[in-house]
Amino acid sequence: MGMFIKKSNYLQIFIGVVALCIGTLVYLASRSPEATYFVSQLPPFLSLHGRWPDLFGPAHKSLASFLHVFSFSMMTAGIAAESKTGLFAVCFGWAVVNLGFELGQYFDDRVVKHLPAWFEHYPLLETVDDYFTAGCFDGWDIAAIFAGSAAAYVVGTILEHEGFVPFVG
Repeated sequence: MGMFIKKSNYLQIFIGVVALCIGTLVYLASRSPEATYFVSQLPPFLSLHGRWPDLFGPAHKSLASFLHVFSFSMMTAGIAAESKTGLFAVCFGWAVVNLGFELGQYFDDRVVKHLPAWFEHYPLLETVDDYFTAGCFDGWDIAAIFAGSAAAYVVGTILEHEGFVPFVG
């Protein structure tokens, strides 16, 4: 079977969706609405920032980086990974994508200079330059990215070992 011809593993997908929901809560509770594009597009009453105590404490700063990699790795693996090698490739791939965005905040001027002008004409893409220039590179986010990738690989391996994931190799 090819990598994308798989009977979906609903447990991995479910774990990924739950992690993504926790990540959304991080943004709603711990980040100001104007600091995050998707929160700024929501009705103001949905933001919990400043109205609730900080639910995640100091961890909120890098928790989103951990959860991005973990949740997308779990969901992608649930759909596409048929082996431990496939699981590793998925987790590694999401780590690379997230590292690219984090490093892009460090090299913001160079990255923004190379963004296509047509990005400005499309929702979501119009704010990519703001992500790099207003975002703040953080070494703890790098650590969280690696930890999220490793955690997704470990969880996927445990699920396979327990028989929840139909890996063939």
